[in-house]
Amino acid sequence: MVRRAALLLAGIALLVLPGCGGGEKKGGDRTFDADGIGITFRYPATFKPVGNVTFSQSAGAEPKARAGVRLDRVNVIVVSRYDLRAKITKKNLARFKSEVDGVIGRLAGKRVDGREVEYGGLPGYEYAISLKAPPNGRSRLAVLFDDTTEYLVNCQSTPEKRQAVAAACRRALDSLKPK
Repeated sequence: MVRRAALLLAGIALLVLPGCGGGEKKGGDRTFDADGIGITFRYPATFKPVGNVTFSQSAGAEPKARAGVRLDRVNVIVVSRYDLRAKITKKNLARFKSEVDGVIGRLAGKRVDGREVEYGGLPGYEYAISLKAPPNGRSRLAVLFDDTTEYLVNCQSTPEKRQAVAAACRRALDSLKPK
């Protein structure tokens, strides 16, 4: 069945360690351009590149690449890239909605209904879920498709840094571009 051809992973970040993933400064912004990811975006210079990311929860396949930016160990924007066995475009996106909702729902611990979105010309679905770890954490997840590639953008925040992460996430998604 074609629906099963699109295995994806979603994860909730628990720990991030410094590393690669950043680029030049421009007007207080930096450009995210990590090896193996395939998309770029702008983010505030207050965020630092992330190398290693460990997830406390996941569902689906392992990513081909993962990197991101962070304010601290739990307030992060993490991008994971997956290679799919099916081609997903704006034209056939609706055929995969229940599968994507199911994977994100397993992470959330309840049924979810993603909102259709498009960032950088890439169609997909967006979710907001509450987290058990970190305490009172939230993730804004954008699952985006580029033919046989899937990108999961996870903007995770705690109450103390929620506004800063939300603003950085908006900036990242609004400036996102495929390479």
